[in-house]
Amino acid sequence: MESGWRKQLFNQKQSQSGVNPLVLPMSKAKAIKILGICPRTLERWAKVASLIPEYRLILIRMQALAQEKNLRAAPITSYQVWVVGKIGELFGDITQGIDKKALVEAIVEANKVEYTRAQFEQEQLGFTSHSLGETHYVG
Repeated sequence: MESGWRKQLFNQKQSQSGVNPLVLPMSKAKAIKILGICPRTLERWAKVASLIPEYRLILIRMQALAQEKNLRAAPITSYQVWVVGKIGELFGDITQGIDKKALVEAIVEANKVEYTRAQFEQEQLGFTSHSLGETHYVG
């Protein structure tokens, strides 16, 4: 997994339209590039992420959008990439030889409040403040 994935996610350059790129959906290919993982790993971690109600709701919305607009694949939001990235960090923290998926699922299930959009936005603010040269970190 890419060690600077948060920086890549939160410091995306401004879109041509001036819309904050964090509110625009992206392709799974871009998410994979940000996280520095393979597509299969994204799928594995996303299955664990579906334990989180907000993540699951957005997943359903993106799938409906893809179907409604005849997209080849459902896009993924920055919030979803953040959740998957945090789950990936858990996978990385657990030593080899243990059923990582079961353990990560138990940790995520017990700590769902750490994966909310509010937490995502708080971390985003921390990165934005930090990148603007302010000395405090919100988070």
